[in-house]
Amino acid sequence: MNNFEKNMFQPTLLTFNKNRITSKRPENNRVSSWGTMHLLIYLAILSDLESGKLSPYQEIYFSEEAAKEQATLRSTQGYAGERRFLCDVLNQAISLNAPDCIIALNDVYGGVAGTLRRVSEFWYVSNYSKLAATGRKKFPQLSNLYDYYKIGEAFLKLSETSFSFIENRDHYIHGKWYRAQSPLDGKNNVIASIYWGTNQNECLMFYKKAGVLTCSLVINGKDYLHSTGMALDMVQLSKEFSIENETFDSQKEWLDQTFEGYFLNEALAEKVVIEHTVFDPNPIKRRNWENVAYISLSAKDYKAMVPSTDRKFHGNEMILRYKLEEELSVIITDEPIPALKNKIPQYIVPNSLLFAYQYATYRMENYHGKFCAVTGSAGKSSTRLILSHLLSKKRKVFENFGNANLHYPTLGLSLEIHDHYDFILFEAAVGAMNRLGYGNNAYFWQTDVVIMTSFGSAHANGGIERNLMVKEQLFHSVKEGGYVVINKDIEKQYLSKIIKRAESLNLNTLFSSLTDTTADCYVIDKKVLKEKTEISASFRGREICFSLTTDSNGQIQNAMNALLAIDSMGYPAEEYAELLESFESFEKILRPNELIIDSKKITVIDDTHNSSIESMMNGIDHFTSKKPFYKGEKLLVLGEVADLGNDAAVHHERLIPNINRANPDQVILYGEPFKDLELDVKQVTWCKTIEQVTETIIEKSSEDSLVFVKGSHGIGFYKVVDQLKKLSETT
Repeated sequence: MNNFEKNMFQPTLLTFNKNRITSKRPENNRVSSWGTMHLLIYLAILSDLESGKLSPYQEIYFSEEAAKEQATLRSTQGYAGERRFLCDVLNQAISLNAPDCIIALNDVYGGVAGTLRRVSEFWYVSNYSKLAATGRKKFPQLSNLYDYYKIGEAFLKLSETSFSFIENRDHYIHGKWYRAQSPLDGKNNVIASIYWGTNQNECLMFYKKAGVLTCSLVINGKDYLHSTGMALDMVQLSKEFSIENETFDSQKEWLDQTFEGYFLNEALAEKVVIEHTVFDPNPIKRRNWENVAYISLSAKDYKAMVPSTDRKFHGNEMILRYKLEEELSVIITDEPIPALKNKIPQYIVPNSLLFAYQYATYRMENYHGKFCAVTGSAGKSSTRLILSHLLSKKRKVFENFGNANLHYPTLGLSLEIHDHYDFILFEAAVGAMNRLGYGNNAYFWQTDVVIMTSFGSAHANGGIERNLMVKEQLFHSVKEGGYVVINKDIEKQYLSKIIKRAESLNLNTLFSSLTDTTADCYVIDKKVLKEKTEISASFRGREICFSLTTDSNGQIQNAMNALLAIDSMGYPAEEYAELLESFESFEKILRPNELIIDSKKITVIDDTHNSSIESMMNGIDHFTSKKPFYKGEKLLVLGEVADLGNDAAVHHERLIPNINRANPDQVILYGEPFKDLELDVKQVTWCKTIEQVTETIIEKSSEDSLVFVKGSHGIGFYKVVDQLKKLSETT
């Protein structure tokens, strides 16, 4: 095991109750080669026993697959066709870590595939931690510490009576006694425990501490005694092994000594120089990078991160097809490319995706700059762009390309974390923190501050509560003593849960608000002008003033969040506030366009970058604030918000108060959820097509009209403004 593997696989303890983590979190990424499927099936069955969906005395059938485990360690020699009670098989699986019993439990859900569907429905644990149905080792399986933590949290939510099903006990099966792995259950304060690993290396131990049900999670213990001693705080944890400040004579030596792999042609290896690393070719030309290492992914591993893809070829084929080798300094791949053996260094690894995950972890653990991550239903991109605008004037910043904020691109971005950059600024959507591949990318990030810009019904198609649960996972990236900046104007039903998650991780919290004077930063006064808004804010006990030309309430809050984040990283916000006036967001975020159509001069505010109900509310209010500066007709043009599922119409009804308050001269609507909206405004037009929307704008507008256009990118609503611009160019 090389030094880097020693670092990732260190013995690690995490202690927590259902309210908070009670031990110090590890400083760096911690993983295990054991899996999670055994724990997830226990959890699913216990939950379904509690709800009455299952009976403890229903019979479990041992399948042919279960019988195949007879020769494996700790099998109870279950034979095909054998039947036992569910409560017995469950306890045998747990008490004995019996693989045949674990496989037999899948019968409850119709087999392994059915169990995967059942556990994926509730517990957002990484897919590559579930490669082995028994939870045993299976390359390239890895489980993150926080995968296990989420499972432990779910166990703590069970009723205490359910722990009687998992309390370790001996079993007499087929004329033979099988001794439980742990003799501690039911003694002193220990209620139950689950051990796994060849030598009981890992465990979840449940016990009462000061009357509170508590869990100790141990991974990478040496054996049962060591794991138990760690869980009971009887073994002093050694100082964390560190890979920081290691020095190497060459980058060949660094690769050879840090990772598992070899060079296909040693003669070329000494020439290797790596300044940038990618697994997607697009950044190479976009950034004009040189000395680039390219990690080539198999079709299977690429699909593990981009499930919707039709790609059926290895990344090696892309190198050959587009002659990428001319732009690369080394290829890192799990399949050699014989045709390039003598042309470019190739570093051959067991699995390219596993290498990418380890490489990103290594880069993160050796980074010494500041790291801020941003999430939320709306405002992610704008907040990140504000931070970049403020910080890049004096320092070097690395950030997302455009608004590429899902799993695949953010893992790709993580490969580039390096001390070249003073600041890392990543925005992360729900899709960056899901279970794809090795799971939530935030688990190996080490951020100084995380910003929660907003939360609401964006992408409600996947479930609002699920989205909130996933977005909160970004908080796990924050270092001990770090900060979370939270929009305090988020609806209370969601805000309380966000705060609870931050508190559970013992993080410092800072709040921004447009109106709440208890927040760390709130608006004292604002003066709306035609071209900008001037803001005076209370900021951590002092007053700060700034101006914005991209100046909706949402953008004001984004600016306050950015200033709080900068201040929390040790840079006085006052030194950056004056730079806000020159900030411009993406082209289609609150961008005013002066157009002449049919000899009429109109102002079209383009806000079609994307949309959520929350951002649409902000946009409508922005339209309201700008109305007094225009003499012509005021047109509010709204396209539906996408990805809201079956409740789309209900979510769109939330816009009614904002639209009525805006009191536009004309309301033009597009999309089925708007069709039956009942408004106080008299002049309302519902359009069937985007072309009809454009035609209606031209018809209803007048000299010096204000036209505000807002809608989701996914429905193509940006085409409305594009069509208006094209018409303006031809007149």
